[in-house]
Amino acid sequence: MAEILYKYMTAERVLTCLPEVGDGTLRATQPSALNDPFECAVRPVFVMDENDANLEFAKVLSGINGTTPITGQQVARARREYGSLYLRNLFAAQVSQRFGIVSFSTNPRHPLMWSHYTSDGSGFVVGYKVECLRRLTSREEALREVQYRGDVALLLGYIVLSSPESNLDILLSMKSDHWSHECEWRLIMELRETVGTGQIDSRGLPVNLVRVPNEAVVSVYHTERTPLDTVEKIRSRLENPNNRYGTSRLTKLIASSERYEYEDAP
Repeated sequence: MAEILYKYMTAERVLTCLPEVGDGTLRATQPSALNDPFECAVRPVFVMDENDANLEFAKVLSGINGTTPITGQQVARARREYGSLYLRNLFAAQVSQRFGIVSFSTNPRHPLMWSHYTSDGSGFVVGYKVECLRRLTSREEALREVQYRGDVALLLGYIVLSSPESNLDILLSMKSDHWSHECEWRLIMELRETVGTGQIDSRGLPVNLVRVPNEAVVSVYHTERTPLDTVEKIRSRLENPNNRYGTSRLTKLIASSERYEYEDAP
């Protein structure tokens, strides 16, 4: 696998990811707060009477997060309220009470990523050393490459998807192949291993952070559209040896004169 994974962020967000004092933080975002409406899409592997299926789904979902059990009546109500998304919504809600996801990419120069995640190309991309990311959690398979598929392959069956024989990490690292350009890797964190901020996001979910040691930062990119005052602040922070960043330089990306892509400035 790659030795460095990259995080796209806005110019505002980089100030907390690369702080002047102390280590940086990244949000561990619950699956329900991610921007893909098909996140956590699942389909059953069995066919049975609807009432029996509701009870089976309730048992499986309750096994994911035992502190919030689901009843067959709740599944039936979700069928009426959410239509075709009922199982996805229930599954996402259950795993969102246990897990947060930190998304990275293997490509720091992708134009669509710069457009979507850095406020029209005006932000930064920060490269993190993989060996440092692995140490952020005690979970063996927490850092995973996303598998992109054309069909909904996340199967929910009779087996409860929780420890000790869990395939939740597999389910949380699958997406539609429409997103394959992102070349995504995910750090899947138990929320109990993160730091709660007391803040609530626009979807009503709590904001939890992962502390990342500054030594993990090994590259930082910006573009010609990135605000110069923020560029200078980050440059100063990287060059300060007391901050212990793993790099002391910024890389400027410019628009290619021949292709729709970014390249390193000469």
